[in-house]
Parts: sequence; C-alpha cells; structure tokens
Amino acid sequence: MDPLTRPTIPQHGHCLFSVLRVSYLLKFSFNTYTHTYCNSEHGPHLFSYTPTTRTANQALIRHGYIGSAPDQPGFAFPIRLFEIYRQLHRVCPRFSLDALSKALTHLHHGPRKSSLQDLLMNAYDAYLAVLRGVEARSRVALGRTGNWYMDNVCAPCLYKTVNEPYLKFSWLGAMDSNNSLKWVDAILRTGTSRADDRVSQHDRWVTPEQVDLFKDEVSESQKLDSMDAEELAKCINTCVDRWRAAGPDQRKKMFALFAVSGIFLTVCHHGHVVVMCDMIRSGELMKYPLAMIKRLLDRYGKDIGLGYDIMCAFFKTLLCSSLGSRVIAMRLRGVVPAFHGHAHNRACQVGWHPLYVDGVGLEDFEECERTFSRSNHLAGITRLCQRFHRQQALDEHFDFHDLDKHASSGNFIYQNYRQAIEKISLNRSYLDALEQRLHTTDKDYEDALLAEQKYFKDLRSEPVAKTEFRQLDHHIIHDGYTRTKITRVRTRYRTTYDKYIATLEEVCRYEEVHNISERWTPASKEYRDALVVASERRYKKCVSELERLVVGRLFETTKLGMSGVAYKMREKLSKALKTRAEAIRKALNRYNDAAAALNPPRPRLTWHSIINSASLAEFDWLRETRQDIRALPWAQSAVREAMVLYFGIKRANEEKVRLNVEICCLITFMVDDHTDYYRAIARTIIPNPPLARELQRQWAFRTRINTSIAARLELMARLHGFTGSLFPGEREGRDAALRDGIPPPLWLEQVLHLRTVTVEYEEPDDADHLSAAERATYDFNGMAREGDFDENIVVDLLETLGMADDA
Repeated sequence: MDPLTRPTIPQHGHCLFSVLRVSYLLKFSFNTYTHTYCNSEHGPHLFSYTPTTRTANQALIRHGYIGSAPDQPGFAFPIRLFEIYRQLHRVCPRFSLDALSKALTHLHHGPRKSSLQDLLMNAYDAYLAVLRGVEARSRVALGRTGNWYMDNVCAPCLYKTVNEPYLKFSWLGAMDSNNSLKWVDAILRTGTSRADDRVSQHDRWVTPEQVDLFKDEVSESQKLDSMDAEELAKCINTCVDRWRAAGPDQRKKMFALFAVSGIFLTVCHHGHVVVMCDMIRSGELMKYPLAMIKRLLDRYGKDIGLGYDIMCAFFKTLLCSSLGSRVIAMRLRGVVPAFHGHAHNRACQVGWHPLYVDGVGLEDFEECERTFSRSNHLAGITRLCQRFHRQQALDEHFDFHDLDKHASSGNFIYQNYRQAIEKISLNRSYLDALEQRLHTTDKDYEDALLAEQKYFKDLRSEPVAKTEFRQLDHHIIHDGYTRTKITRVRTRYRTTYDKYIATLEEVCRYEEVHNISERWTPASKEYRDALVVASERRYKKCVSELERLVVGRLFETTKLGMSGVAYKMREKLSKALKTRAEAIRKALNRYNDAAAALNPPRPRLTWHSIINSASLAEFDWLRETRQDIRALPWAQSAVREAMVLYFGIKRANEEKVRLNVEICCLITFMVDDHTDYYRAIARTIIPNPPLARELQRQWAFRTRINTSIAARLELMARLHGFTGSLFPGEREGRDAALRDGIPPPLWLEQVLHLRTVTVEYEEPDDADHLSAAERATYDFNGMAREGDFDENIVVDLLETLGMADDA
C-alpha cells in the first residue's frame, strides 16, 4: 500500500484529484516515460493512444505530461516542471505552488488566474502519489517491506553488525516540541472547505489516538508523597520554571484558532527524524514525550540515551507512568541538552548534563533545534492549507531531510572524530599543567564530582532549625509580627483590638504547632536563627532573580546574532535587551544588599562581571549558603577547571569508541545496499524492465552518495590518532551468503583502497606461529587494505601449506 492513502473519495471530487483511483494505471506509464521518452518543451504536440492506454492521463504521462483531473483533464503540466519545483521546494521550503503559478503566468505573459494554483495542486498531488507508488514497488523489489525503512533510517545508529563492541548506549537521540508548524482550524477560515480525509501512513507518525493513551498519566504521576514532592521542588521545579519564564507566550498557551499547535518529534544524534506527532490544541503536554518514548522502546529496545529540555522534571513523571517499569528494565537514560543544561541549576547539571553522563561521548543532544531551524520555513505554506497537504509537505520535507543527513553522515563522523582528537590533545596539555600545580589525579576528579553530587543531594533535607522556622520566620520578618508591633496594638486597642486578637491567635497557633513554650524576642537565640534563615532565603531569591534575567539576556543576545532574523524581530530584541539591562542593574543592587547582610558577607558582584559572564552555573554556588563551600576542594576554581578538562577528555575518548563502531555500521550498510540493488535489478531486468531501470537509476544515485561518504571516511582514516577500521562487517540477522558472487562496489577499492582477496587453505594445528602483525594484515571477511597488502605474505603462507605449485 502507498504511504499516503485515501480510504474514500470525497464528494467534491471535481476539486480534488482522485489519484489513487488511477495511480496504479499511471505507475507503469511513468516509468516508461522516465526511461524511454524525451520531448521538446516547445511547439505543439500530438498525443496518441497505445493499445495499453486506458485513460487520457496514461497517454499524457507517456508523453511527459500529467493532467489536472483524473478522467477528462482540461489542463496538463510537464512532469519536468514538477521535478524542478520539487527540488526547488526542497532547498527553499517557502517556495509554494502559489508562487509557482504566479511565476508561470509571468513567463507566459498572461494575467493572473486564481484557479491555476488549484490545478497545479491537483496535478502535483497526482505526481507525488505516482512517485510514492514507484518508491513502494522499489522497496518490495529490494525486500525492504514492513518497518524496514524506519528500523534502518540511520545506518550509523541502527545498522548493527556482528561482534560489535559494547556501547553503554546503543542509541542516542533527542526530542522536543516546536510551535512554528501550526495549522489553523478549517472552521475558522473563510470560504468553503473541501472534504479530504486522506491521512499520512508514514512509519514516523504517531497518531493522536496513540498519544491520548497517556493523557491521564500525568495526573497519576502527581500523586507523590511529601518526601518526593520536596525533592522535586529543589531542582526540577527551578529548571522548569526557568525555561517557561524564558520562553515566549505562545509556549504557555495556545489560542483556539489553531487545531494543531505544533509538532513534537524525536531525532537520532545524526539528525534523522524517527518519530513525530502533532500537538492537538495544546502546548507541550507530557503525553507527547510519553508517546515518543513508548514508540522508541518498542522499536529500538534497550540502552537508549535520550535528551530533552526538561528531562530532569519529566523523568520523574516517566517513572511514575505506566512506562516506568519498562524504562527501568530497558535502562533508558535521560539527559538535558548541553546548551539548555547550562540554564538549569547546578544540582541538576551534575546529574543530567552530558558532560557528566558516562557513555554519551561529545553528543550535545541539541539536534532538534537544528532540525526545527529548517522545518520552520514550512510554516508559511502549511498554516492555511488542507490537513492532508500539510502532512504531505512535512513528509516530503523530512524525507529529503533524512536523505541529506545520510549524504552528510561521512562528514558528520569525520568532523566529530577530528573534534574528539583535537579535544584530547588540547585538554590533555592544559590538564597536565594544572595537575602539576594542584597535585591531582583522575580519581580526584571522579571523587570531586561524587562529592558535589552528594552535597546537592544532602541539601534536599533541610536542617531542623530551618524546618521549624520555615513559616514563623516569614511572618516575623516580612509581616512584622514583632514585640514592637504588638506594643503598638496594645496602645491603640480601641481601634485595633480585633487585629491584635487575630495576630495573637496566629502567633499562639504557630507556637503550639512548633512546641514553643516561651515567646520569642529579638534577643532570643531562636529569633536570631530565624533571622539568619530569612537572610539566606532573601539572598537565594535575589540570586535566582539575577540568574533568570541573565539567562534571558543570553538567549536574546544569541538570537540577535543569528542570520535570518527579520528587521522587526531584531528591533524587538534590541528593545528587550535594553529593558533587560535595566532590570539586571536593579536585581544586581538587590543581590549586593542581600549578600552584605549574610554572615560572613558574600562577595559583591559588579556589572562588568555579570554582563560578560560566559557560565551561569556559578550563580547556583552562591545560592547554597547553609555552609561555606568555598573552602571545599571541588569548589575551587582551579579544580573545577581541571574537572571540566578531565571530563571533556573522557567524553572525547568515548566519542572515538562510538565513532569506530558507527564507521563499521555505515560501511556495512553501504556494501549491503549495493548488494540489494544488484540482486533486485538482476531479478527484475527480464520480467519488469521499467522497474529494473528505475532501480538502476536509484542505484547510480546512491552509489554517488556512498562514494562521497567513503571519501570523507578515507580522509578521516588519515587523521593522527585514528584507531578505527574501514573494513565492512556483517549485519546482525542477515544472511552473509547474499554477498556471494556479487562484485564489490567500485568505491570500496577506488576510494577506500580495499579489495577482495580469496585464499583457500587448511588451517594447521600449529596456526599460532603467525605473528600479531601478520594476523592484523588480514580481515576474516576476506578484505585487505591495499596499502598494507604484501604478496610475500601470501607466498610464504602457501609454501607453508604446501600449495606453492597451485599458486
């Protein structure tokens, strides 16, 4: 079945091209045209029927045209026109069919015709349906049916090989929402809406019904005991509130105008879109990431590393949901993306930031933002279109997106490998210099991280004094329930007697609840302790406010420097920065006043140090004032710098290990892809020549892509510090005999300098006499590096086995 289907034909059939009713008749004609016909675009044309022609569109498509109606088309457009438009729309998603219709009228020096856009849309829908039908037949011929495409959409991630080295995380990805791709409710639009119940059946979509299975999970997860709620409040709520405050108003509420308020998707760390869904009349609800994770667990199994902006908050909901037991059993690990993670408090960073998570390598988990930066260009043409055309545009865009990501996978691996090597080299030199001065070792950094994590964990349980005075200190200090006020009430008892009674009853009630037998006075120890706690809380509040403003300024400054920001948006951001600067000055003054009230006083901050700060984590150091942590080893700036260098080196070494595995997976996929096309063409060349020619065209295109990938991998193999291998492996669960009798792809020998060597021998009992160097020269799959191949080794081996004469 085609990826896009329409179960029933709408009543307004004259406005929509019922492509599936005739597409099966057009696929063969399209292949015939593509590979046998070439016509001129100028002058009149005479279209004739052939014995196999049943409809006018079949005759048109054989001559390179496609009609605007299924049965009796009054207009026809060149297929070449749609081929050009499809590629233009691929690189410039803003270029719509409306713009194409205007351009055609200008080219033909004619007046503007409003109906031309609808005619183009009908014919373009038919064109895309035919392409999808051809693609579906090609996949059947290749043996890639069912969920094969999404199970292998990213070769480095998912094409697992036999005897693959162990990785802590078998798959890395990220998920996030985006509200640019809204869709206006058809009821609220002017004009008459055309009935169209076609929906996308692409494997990557999660349906609204599948999402709504988790609509009640959040309310269930909120049923936490007081201990859990208190632990969450220390770290999680701070992070969530900070991101909500920094986000635009559109993320906080959705207007009834939009039937679809955006999309929620999941991508692998190479950028391929693996799962996505529409957000229906809502913001970023927890049911969307829950539905994503269920699909990921079902499809990709154990040991998934997943990034999410508010993963620290969401993970508690996840564990309390119906997926909790599966998440634990399948060892799913949540991570906060690197850029977003720096805006979370320090207690969150030490447990969720990628720098401190073993096994993630140098992955930043920010791929969703890069994906959205490209898909946002579709907003202008999808907001007011039909629901089906919106889904069709998204499918086309992300299919091209995945193809582009595959084509750039060689460069992705090359750049990451080079980055890892450079980070190891540079960080090691700096770290060695620091270690000589600090007299520290690798174990000290690991212990320092554990000590810091323990410190923030211990902060979740408040001291007894703070627990007792949590409510009393607020009323005593902020509401003024002091001896002075009580005395003032007594002197004016005629007018304030009721207020005095209410105040006295409230004070007495607090004294009874907290077992306070003697009334507090400014001279009592308890009163002074409460003042200390109140001063610390005021100080923390000032730090939080200052941090929030600086985070907002950092984001706006980054946005202001981006390309593609419109003039009005840039002007708005500039004004916001000026307002933010004044707010930061006021918050800085409040902070310095609160810092001076502490004992001992905290250092004053200057405007210069705030405005030029590159790291936000230090604000969280100042917030925790229960004990002076400035003397602890892990709080020293030099030690912290060494920790960052050490964990950077550790992540870089993990990245090299992962990339070595991904190189083998990618090369294995490309070799098997070559084998599948070779066999499919051989099977179809006699019974179905048009399909064979289509497969041959796809094979030639993919060979060019794979050659460019191989070129980047070969360049990577020359890097000083490269520890991987360019030899292909064997796919798990795939019959290795499929490669038998198939000539290897040309790029394997011409680009990677690998060639097949067939050696037949009987292994003697004393085979252990071969040296390690001799064993390393050969790959047990029969592949040898051309640069390292030595014919003398083969001759010596044959002589040892007594087969020199046959050689």
